Amino acid sequence: MRITRHALYLAFPLLLVGCKGTEQIQGTPTDVLINNTVAGMQPYITRELTPQQSIDRWGSPNSRSTAGEVVFIYNVDNGQKVSLGFPDLTGTILFARLTDRAGVSTDLQILP
Repeated sequence: MRITRHALYLAFPLLLVGCKGTEQIQGTPTDVLINNTVAGMQPYITRELTPQQSIDRWGSPNSRSTAGEVVFIYNVDNGQKVSLGFPDLTGTILFARLTDRAGVSTDLQILP
């Protein structure tokens, strides 16, 4: 019994450190690893795209803003980010932008 208690006292701090960084996770974790790329996303960025369709196709965004316009930000290849802007949680897309590592943004074409 005494060895078990000492092992627990030693292991508990290590277990807590292993959990650090998970306090901001939103949504349900899945076993699916989504590797979004700009080329893979571009064909689906159409005028009819909604926030729910974005989540269904590419998973939960890496970050989002819901103050005013709804903006979903997805991390993609080469450290870039794709930002998808919507008027609200039910509206269709307003804009799509690609931001590179240096912070330079370019508009992505929204297909018909």
